[in-house]
Amino acid sequence: MKQKIAFLYLNTGGGHVAPARALSKALNENFPDRVETTLFNGFSERMWACRFFFEDGYKISSNYFEASYVLFYRMTEIPLVMRFGNYFVSIHGENHLVRFLRNEGITKVVCLHEVLIMMARKAIDRVDPSIPLITLVTDPFTAHGSWFYVKRMELVVFSEKLRKEAVERHGFTPDRVRSFPFMFSRAYDRPYTAAECLAVRERLGIAPDRKVILVAGGGEGLKSADRIVSLFLRQKRDELLVVVCGRNRLLRFQVNQLAEWYKASNVMTFGFVDFMPDLLNIADCVITKGGASTVMEVLAVGKPVIFSTFIRGQEIGNVLHVVHNGAGWYIKKPREILAKAYEVIDNPELARDVRKNIARLGVRNGVDYVVRFILEYPEGAGIP
Repeated sequence: MKQKIAFLYLNTGGGHVAPARALSKALNENFPDRVETTLFNGFSERMWACRFFFEDGYKISSNYFEASYVLFYRMTEIPLVMRFGNYFVSIHGENHLVRFLRNEGITKVVCLHEVLIMMARKAIDRVDPSIPLITLVTDPFTAHGSWFYVKRMELVVFSEKLRKEAVERHGFTPDRVRSFPFMFSRAYDRPYTAAECLAVRERLGIAPDRKVILVAGGGEGLKSADRIVSLFLRQKRDELLVVVCGRNRLLRFQVNQLAEWYKASNVMTFGFVDFMPDLLNIADCVITKGGASTVMEVLAVGKPVIFSTFIRGQEIGNVLHVVHNGAGWYIKKPREILAKAYEVIDNPELARDVRKNIARLGVRNGVDYVVRFILEYPEGAGIP
């Protein structure tokens, strides 16, 4: 009889749904006779208030009102506030999840968002407490306290730092915490060969010897990317600046207008793309934000990285990991950002040293490890 595994996620950035999709795909492709997976958005269509607050509110505040997001992040680490928030979500979504678990005959639940953990725990207790609840902490180095609030679950983390925190600070028993390498898309399992990079350049119309600076910031684009583009155009450099704006139509319009105003042919603009591995592999330097998936993907292909911004709280650990290991820099001012990017391009020895530091980090994909753990975790072994 097939295992029926549910992956619970929310649309608060790609860092939650992307690993859910990656794990679901890996299980279905490698073990089609043993498993059947379902991706489940923890907020139903009727939960409009939760969707607006957690999904739209996250996008707006983290990109445009960072101070308010940081305040919310810190306040929700207070146990009383955390309990109230979990209660608010649970009363709206618990019945929705209970119906799903019963109707689909789910035998394992994998949770990939901290907001859904308590709701998942309550729903499982109502349906069948023996259903295992496995939570994947998608922030590898700095994680919000709500990830660790519920204790009756198996916990998967992606750094030794968080494994120690879970045990020593949050009271998990060591046998309930597993640490694996961080997960990312199979497309980043190895850097492209020279021939593969050349094929990408030909497809995009980029000369084989053209130096490329990539500016990207996830699905919503990189905050203040327009200022970087404007300064780059005023400096009249020869490099090609590739700007990925994601779903941010305003940013794409601004960048295109700047390129048109300066009559520039060395700025290439994209919206939301499905070929980020191609762009990362042909880049000589990457300017981005501190999201976990972006950090690990850049390191996996061995590219020097400059962080122009990060979300205080959840992303600071990602940036510190890179900077302290000599794999990149955190620089706020556009003029200094571009100066460092030019230094990387103009100084092959610096670029070589950074790539050596990246290689020492030994970044590898954790998808297979997590897939095997989920698959082999005994059904009916939920924590009573």
